[in-house]
Amino acid sequence: MSLLTVDQEKCERDGICAEVCPAGIIEFKDKDAFPTLVDGGDKLCIRCGHCVAVCPHGAMSHSTMKPEECLSVNDDWLFGPEHVEHFLRYRRSISNYKKKQVEQEVLTKLINAARFAPSGHNRQPVRWLVMYERDEAMTLGKIRPPMLS
Repeated sequence: MSLLTVDQEKCERDGICAEVCPAGIIEFKDKDAFPTLVDGGDKLCIRCGHCVAVCPHGAMSHSTMKPEECLSVNDDWLFGPEHVEHFLRYRRSISNYKKKQVEQEVLTKLINAARFAPSGHNRQPVRWLVMYERDEAMTLGKIRPPMLS
């Protein structure tokens, strides 16, 4: 399978995929052509998924990402400037934890969401270690016990 696949029945050749590609590796050879990778583009691709995510027709697929895996933007959830300021100013690091264990389903959902955080060249240089037992966490880092409420 090639890196990018274009469903020619869905593609409207609007060029949005090429416009948003941060690596600049998608081109249209002429006005009637479908989007293709530039020579050597498969090695330059940073696998960010922008081309797939922005296609309003669902015509672009990436070998590591299909259109149905990309969530549509929900305009109702977008932050305005005052929301962004509130969100950033309100953020705190809290070391006062509850004794209640976080459900595995919630942790899985949060870790899955965190993998969409941007990283340089989309390399995602992150590893997760999830511990369910408080004593394990205390032993591993020899950290002081957090205050429990």
